Amino acid sequence: MSVTMMSDIINPEVMGPAIDAKIDALAKITPYAKVDTTLVGVAGDTKTVPCWNYIGDAEEVAEGAEITPTKLTASSTQFTVKKAMKSVSITQEAVNSGHGNPVGQAEMQLAKAVIGKVDSDCITAAYTSNNVHDGTAGIIGYKGVVAANGKFEDEEDEIEKVLFIHPNQETQMLVDPDFLSADKFTGGVAVKGAIGKVAGAWVKKSKKVVLVKYEKAASGSITIVADSANETSTNKHLATIQPYCITALKVGDKVNAASAEYYANPIIKIEPDSPETEYTEDELPALTIFLKKDTTVDTEWFPKKQITDITACKYYGVALTNAAKVVVAKFLAVAAS
Repeated sequence: MSVTMMSDIINPEVMGPAIDAKIDALAKITPYAKVDTTLVGVAGDTKTVPCWNYIGDAEEVAEGAEITPTKLTASSTQFTVKKAMKSVSITQEAVNSGHGNPVGQAEMQLAKAVIGKVDSDCITAAYTSNNVHDGTAGIIGYKGVVAANGKFEDEEDEIEKVLFIHPNQETQMLVDPDFLSADKFTGGVAVKGAIGKVAGAWVKKSKKVVLVKYEKAASGSITIVADSANETSTNKHLATIQPYCITALKVGDKVNAASAEYYANPIIKIEPDSPETEYTEDELPALTIFLKKDTTVDTEWFPKKQITDITACKYYGVALTNAAKVVVAKFLAVAAS
């Protein structure tokens, strides 16, 4: 009787495109970032991304008077290309058993792992925007989103936006009388995966949305300490605090507990403000993924153990390239009693 071997069912050239297809289907936040491929095939692993500041509206000048030039300024973000990897092992016994589809499951799990990391990096970049709306007087709802949208100061109507909410906020949205569920829109109109629309923004769920319990503070009462140190009420490990803080932290930083837990909900413009249909150097997108090397899949067979390792890897960096196109809206996790 012939036995199906790993080499018969695992082909990296086939798995690569299969995983890429699953990544595209699973992506929540990544689709709203522009992919920049200028780093592909270019030496170096760091990039500085400029973000020009607005010089202000034109000034009225009297006849014969001289205008005072405004200095053109810019902020910049430098990042290092990162390597996101995940590996899974499949035993020959798993293949021989005939139970389920271990290879298909490996493809799905690797795709989830890769896109989960990229989505996390995208939302982390969005959280660096200084365009913040404090709606912590209440939970998320139509009026709060309207107020948050006001931070964009739009001059053009009907510019598409996406609001990301945590799944725990879905009920709060659904019971809002001004929320329009996705079934109210004709096919192909709604943004893919959106549960509906509120105050002109499509609403999508993502577990990457942070429930904020801690806020960075120069004189905070809690200090981030090395993993080798014991945790106390005033000393906490980075892994304990960072998942509940939207500001990137390091050992030595201080935080305070938030006065009330809240969700930090990014609202992202997903199209240009200008009449052009594509982004240009004059108008950058909210987020940009700088791709160095797209997802690759490699396999390695260990005959002595009868195990195949399947590894997926992606090289990229993510940056906030237009802070004016992102508003971080803060809403209470639970309605005040």
